[in-house]
Amino acid sequence: MSDHGAALDSLPPEGERVEVSKFSKIISIAAVVGGIGVAVSLCIFLFGGDSDLRKSFSYSWLFACYFFFTIALGGLFWTLLHHASNSGWGVAVRRVMEHLANMLPFAFLFFIPIIFLRGPRESLYEWMHLLSIGSDDALLKMKEPYLTMGFFFVRIFFYAIALCGIARLLRHWSVSQDATGDVRPTFLARRFSCGFIPIFAIAATFMAFDLLMGLDYTWFSTMWGVYIFAGSALASMAVIILTVTALRHHGYLKGVVSKEHYHIMGKLMFAFTVFWAYISFSQFFLYWYAKITEETKFYVLRNTEGWHFLSLFLVFGHFVVPFVFLLRQGAKKDMRQICAAAVWVLFVHMLDLYWIVIPERGPSITAGADLVMPGAFLLDIVAFVAVGASMLYLFLRSIGSYSIYPARDPRLLESARLLN
Repeated sequence: MSDHGAALDSLPPEGERVEVSKFSKIISIAAVVGGIGVAVSLCIFLFGGDSDLRKSFSYSWLFACYFFFTIALGGLFWTLLHHASNSGWGVAVRRVMEHLANMLPFAFLFFIPIIFLRGPRESLYEWMHLLSIGSDDALLKMKEPYLTMGFFFVRIFFYAIALCGIARLLRHWSVSQDATGDVRPTFLARRFSCGFIPIFAIAATFMAFDLLMGLDYTWFSTMWGVYIFAGSALASMAVIILTVTALRHHGYLKGVVSKEHYHIMGKLMFAFTVFWAYISFSQFFLYWYAKITEETKFYVLRNTEGWHFLSLFLVFGHFVVPFVFLLRQGAKKDMRQICAAAVWVLFVHMLDLYWIVIPERGPSITAGADLVMPGAFLLDIVAFVAVGASMLYLFLRSIGSYSIYPARDPRLLESARLLN
């Protein structure tokens, strides 16, 4: 990266604030759709009488919540990485990362129905039900120091406080610099981000253990946290690219973001496509080689009946297609092509989480039947639309709270003059 003479004279010293009114139609639609979706979802949780219906919808809700949680989680990762690595190029798009990271409190709020409401919670995680009835299962007894209700709630509270607190603190330093022009927030963010990264890694890893791997307490995977993290970083970079493009389309960021930034964001998306494939294959290969029943059951379930086709699709759709497409430099510098790649990445990430969560619904709803059962699939759509529309509404409402780029960051000129 080098400074090649670009000037920022045309940019206002206070930065650019997004006029939320430009997105008023999208915001209104998202508010209506999200409100109706959440209302319907709460009715199912609270008054859905039929235990099978509530159990099925609990899995749908977990799938939807975790998908949007991973995007916010990835936004926090990119913010931390930007500061810890003393990145110059990312200053221009850092506020978008911060906006995504600060959606984490809302993401945790959406988890409440499956974490704290008694009925759906017990039907979703079998180990909770077994503990409540005093099961003598040997494996559960071995894991009981970790799998206890009190410790479970303490961990969830820690994840929420740690991740949301880090996101809020980094945004506070960033925004305060806009007001004062002081360089100290830059050094504070850099120094503390190096310490926050291990906390982020622990919280993100054990959150994946507790809410996703915990769906089947008899299953083991030491690579699970990294697998979920890889998908989170990849999907959030796709959202960052799409958000920056949407803002540029409405006249923002044109003085600070160029095709060089798209090139770097495309390279990062390419890198995490490869990283996700590496972790995914490594986990599968180790299980295939060892042939331990407690481990292989995860893939056995997802390679029977209708799930087999989705498993094969993920191999090509999540790796081969984006790998080949993003390999070209032109695709990473062309906004239309990289946005198409970003949409595809989000689509396959959604399918990946669907493939992780939904097959665990249990014997009452078989994997093969689930792919063709209109009722069960409709529940998945309701949950996804409810959470997605609500998160979109909250994100667009907050994006105009302060300048869309850090106007007084000492490295803004370096970022605007990016050449790579």
